[in-house]
Amino acid sequence: MSNPNKTVFSQLIVLFKLAGPIILGNFAFAILGITDMMMAGMAGTPDQAGVAVGGSFFFPAITFVIGMVSALHPIVSRHCGARTKELIPQAHAHSIVACLAVGLVLMVILLLLAQFAIEMDTSARMEEVARFFVTCVAFCVPISALYANGRAYCEAMGVTSTTLYFGLLAVILNVPLCYVLIFGHLGLPALGGKGCGVATLCSLSMSTVIMYIYIRLHPKLKDYSVLKNRSGINFQGIKDFIKLALPLGISSSVECSCFALIALLLSPLGPTVVSAHTITMSLTSFTFNIPLSLGIAASIMVGYAIGKNNLNTLRLNIKAGYWAMLISISVSVAILVGGRNHLPRLFSHDEAVLALAGILIFFASFNQLFESTQTIQAFMLRGFKDTLTILGVTFVAFYCVALTIGVSLCYGYLHIPYLETLIGDPQTGLEGPRGFWVGLACGLVTASILYRLRVLKHYRNLKAVMQQEQQGKPQSSTQLPEAQQRNEQQGVQQDAQ
Repeated sequence: MSNPNKTVFSQLIVLFKLAGPIILGNFAFAILGITDMMMAGMAGTPDQAGVAVGGSFFFPAITFVIGMVSALHPIVSRHCGARTKELIPQAHAHSIVACLAVGLVLMVILLLLAQFAIEMDTSARMEEVARFFVTCVAFCVPISALYANGRAYCEAMGVTSTTLYFGLLAVILNVPLCYVLIFGHLGLPALGGKGCGVATLCSLSMSTVIMYIYIRLHPKLKDYSVLKNRSGINFQGIKDFIKLALPLGISSSVECSCFALIALLLSPLGPTVVSAHTITMSLTSFTFNIPLSLGIAASIMVGYAIGKNNLNTLRLNIKAGYWAMLISISVSVAILVGGRNHLPRLFSHDEAVLALAGILIFFASFNQLFESTQTIQAFMLRGFKDTLTILGVTFVAFYCVALTIGVSLCYGYLHIPYLETLIGDPQTGLEGPRGFWVGLACGLVTASILYRLRVLKHYRNLKAVMQQEQQGKPQSSTQLPEAQQRNEQQGVQQDAQ
């Protein structure tokens, strides 16, 4: 990020160097979830269903915490750019305290839900597994706050290989533990699907301890983490972090809950429709790791350039982010279209389900055009620390646009003759799951446009501020980025040298 002869291509290379290990690490975590479900299925359908039900409680909670932690990326990268690394340990501490507090609250909520909200008259075993699984993973939420904070700190410091190492470590720890606990080996009882919850808790706890040992020993990481914080913590710092991070946590949960709600709304259409939609969502969630990882790298680079007070670097980093977006679209679409006849067979052998899934994957491939666009731009806004916009756009795009249009098309309340002729079923048009995928596309297009406008506005405002500075005109402190306010003179002098 400090190359003096910067071009868009050179910054694109930097972005991919940052994002490459994150992509591979996220793929490892995605594979981990798939293997858990497969092994739970080997223990029996009720066990697999119980784990799936438990996951529907767990994932919104964990998504909320991870969304909050993503606010740490621009904070740390700005300090790196502004050469104020000595402030990172305290900022890291504030992030951990805030996210840990939220994680403990969510843990209590999950424990209460496990006892009072999970009731299934259809299968006693499924209910038993779901209750036990949620009870175990409830304790994972605050631990995940620690784990995700350590990972985000490493990524923002430019050591993104940490994500790959610990993604592989998660597989190495969790898969054998799952196998032993589910089927009862090494003298342990066979827990069935319950073993997934115990394995998740054990492997995450071990990974978290190992990660902070790694941070403590790594030459680039050991001096600026929370482990080196000598400034203590203060309420205002925690409050400022929560103000920045809470919209990200809420927006992540809003998006996650939207997809869960779509699956629920499709349930009256029958198991074939639900299964085909679930398979398609699983595959798109897997490919989503590509724009997600590129977005994390883009937010780090944008934050670094702002902290460095270098408009040219910021411009090049934003352009590199858009080029990465095009590459992400190409790869994601190629995976989905190329594997549409083979990948669904990993999940089902029902020919009716496979046929419908193959059709829905085409819709999902089109959606990837805008999924990548909105995701990477949303992470650019994280670099600008504009988290309220992300919350507002997420709510409008997914709940006001995607769900409204999706429900209207799915149940025949709305008809679009041209689209029905072009991509609809000859008998039902866009009714059914096709309607929801069209609604999602509309929501993603809306988010992409709004994010683009906001990124441009931030860049132009910052450009105007810097031009005003060059002309020697006085400025108010609210016009400048906070890192620039603190170290403007020091950063400019060192850049000149």
